[in-house]
Amino acid sequence: MGCWMWLLSSWGQSVPFPPNPEAPLRSYSDAARASVLTCTPGTQLYSAFGHTAIRIQDLAADPPLDRVYNFGTFQFSEGFYPRFIRGELIYSLSTSTFGGFLEEYIRSGRGVEEQVLALDSADIARLDAYLRANAHPDHRNYRYLFLYDNCATRVIKVLKDVFGQRLTVDCVDRRDSSYRDLLRSKLGGVPLTRLGIDIVLGLPVDAPLGKCGDAFLPDHLAEELEGMVMDGQTMRERPLVAAREELLTSMLRTAPDRAGWPVGAAWVLLLWTLIESVWGKRWLRRVLPWATGMVGCLLTFLWLGTGHMDTRYNLNILWAFPLHVIGPGLREASPRWKRNLGRFMGMAAGGTALLSRAPFHVCVQDFHPAVLPLGLAVFLCFEPWRKPGRA
Repeated sequence: MGCWMWLLSSWGQSVPFPPNPEAPLRSYSDAARASVLTCTPGTQLYSAFGHTAIRIQDLAADPPLDRVYNFGTFQFSEGFYPRFIRGELIYSLSTSTFGGFLEEYIRSGRGVEEQVLALDSADIARLDAYLRANAHPDHRNYRYLFLYDNCATRVIKVLKDVFGQRLTVDCVDRRDSSYRDLLRSKLGGVPLTRLGIDIVLGLPVDAPLGKCGDAFLPDHLAEELEGMVMDGQTMRERPLVAAREELLTSMLRTAPDRAGWPVGAAWVLLLWTLIESVWGKRWLRRVLPWATGMVGCLLTFLWLGTGHMDTRYNLNILWAFPLHVIGPGLREASPRWKRNLGRFMGMAAGGTALLSRAPFHVCVQDFHPAVLPLGLAVFLCFEPWRKPGRA
């Protein structure tokens, strides 16, 4: 309990961060190890992309030390999803015993893999001092950014801060894949969530990943760590990862990468609106513009009213425009401005539907496959080819 009592007592004091590099370090034995833990995805949305943590172990210490630093701690009960939508989610660095950490993944059936880092006892002491200072209540909180600052990206930040130029981070420059591509690959088992995320994310997530861009996902971070080097250009040059071991095998089934049933449902909506259009009926064609208008209001809020950078410049707003809520404007008494606006919104929705199937260099944004039938259905709702008074 000695090291834990020391840690708890230090939290009552002011702790500088980052720690003073000249400050004396705690002693670690030659048996000490530092490693990165990569956890497979779970069944809940917040766990769908996996998890990453850092483990510090010294079983030769008295008492034995086996501690996990977890940058993925949050208060789920305190308005998690509303704060996430507003871009105001706060995550924290917490500590736990390795046994307690592993028990959670045993219960949930998720897998855990460990990458042991090629660090000596002095390097481990520096790494642990940094993490202990970071875990102090004055420093443990950070603003969570889903793609750019999370439990996985923090690992690279920590290693860079502690080891500086001694660490060579030479990630592959990935120009053939985007953030959206990697997100989709993790959401095949939750097709409705995949549809929602695809719709609310805008142009920024279609940018090429570049160097280390894929490291926002834990399993991709694990692969990037394999290519990093410690003490390059010296006689002690060595790969950062000395060994890799599977601690737990995932018991959960991996879902294939596919858009799923929302695409079929969207084609059913299109068929329904087409039948109504032929028969001159209007039931779904009254409801659907209101629904897409509400989606447009959400997209506008995420674009202009939140701190999210990745929900801006979203071309989905062309088929889900907020002013859809005022209706198509096809009644005999509809004013001309409303009819002209409806004509424009219908053409915009139909044009976006066709644009969604164009090559990426033409459409710029990568649309969900359901946008084609949804956009055409909205086009049929507004009937831009008809003159006023023929509803």
